[in-house]
Amino acid sequence: MQPDTTNDRPQTPAQWAVRWHGLVAAAVLAASVPLFHFGWHLVLGHTEPPVRTRGQIAPPEATWATLQNGEWMLAEQRHLREASPVAWWLRGQWNETLFRLSVPQSAAVQIGSDGWLFSRPTVFPDARTFAARSVRRAAVFSELRDLVRTAGAELMVVIVPDKARVYPEFTNAPDAIARKAPLYGQVLQELRDAGIATVDLAAAMAAAKAAAPQDLLYYQRDTHWRPLGALAAARAIATAIEQGPLGARLGPREPFELGALTQVPALSDLVAVLGLLTTELPNSRGTTTTTPLSLLSAELQELRDYYAVQRRTQAGSEVLDGKDPAAEVLLIGTSFAVENGTQALTLALGRPVRAITAFGASGLPALQLARPEVVRGMRAKVVIWEIVERGLLEEDWR
Repeated sequence: MQPDTTNDRPQTPAQWAVRWHGLVAAAVLAASVPLFHFGWHLVLGHTEPPVRTRGQIAPPEATWATLQNGEWMLAEQRHLREASPVAWWLRGQWNETLFRLSVPQSAAVQIGSDGWLFSRPTVFPDARTFAARSVRRAAVFSELRDLVRTAGAELMVVIVPDKARVYPEFTNAPDAIARKAPLYGQVLQELRDAGIATVDLAAAMAAAKAAAPQDLLYYQRDTHWRPLGALAAARAIATAIEQGPLGARLGPREPFELGALTQVPALSDLVAVLGLLTTELPNSRGTTTTTPLSLLSAELQELRDYYAVQRRTQAGSEVLDGKDPAAEVLLIGTSFAVENGTQALTLALGRPVRAITAFGASGLPALQLARPEVVRGMRAKVVIWEIVERGLLEEDWR
């Protein structure tokens, strides 16, 4: 048998060119992240990355302990990688290719059926962490209850149900949803045990869904509710207030009606964390808006409806903006309050509602904004604190 001398043959110029081009391309990609940060931050002096995305993380704080055990280096490496436009573009192209091939992959998003997307932690909640934080929740609930009562008002806490709880049939994870089921009732019981008024919004959503299954209560590719979902929740809250002791604290209802409708095409929060080609641009509210930077991400936008609420007066109609200092109802709300939640509650309750809102499903960022006023004293007679169900597992509670 003759020895195989195939590998001993000299390579042609074309073969050498392919090999060296591959090596150069790999070297350039490997060096792109440190070279970019050296030029962008050190040479040009920029402090912000050129492209803001949902995946970016803040630079880690260096301590002696994290420097010794190597944690800081790993966290800094991840921070620099996520802030690199090269890594953003390559990952975005790859993720968009997978999405168009109908095999999307994401550690943060649960890909449901019929085009539905869900936040993965809402489908697979950490029940152990939820149970471990019960003591912390009880302490926060009790402290806020006492602060509000000292200010001369009464507290109601509402838990906005996750979309996965309202539409489990689209999650592609029936077993996980079954394990999630009891958590909502547990937190409602914690509130009742603390002597705090609450209402079962999950039951209200289920009833609204059963009455008109064709009218969706949540957006398919976003975690937030649609106007009809906000209205279903607001009606349940208004009924609980008026039929309970809180209703006696409020003045008579007023004639409110729906005002103008504004429609805005928007990219959902779940699409933003899929790793597609998007960026975060500043908006007039002082926050950022997810903006599509590819044809695919532009196609995935959903039309968002925003309703105004107005009061009928002898002089005409007055649009309510949620800032009335004389309002007897104060809503300490999350982004759900911004997504028609404040307007729906005003309409359902028949009284002006003043809102203090901040992004953060835990409800704690908004509570921190409102706390000085609660401590100082306020004109509100009923304070409603809004928490999103998934927010109970966020790091804020730790």
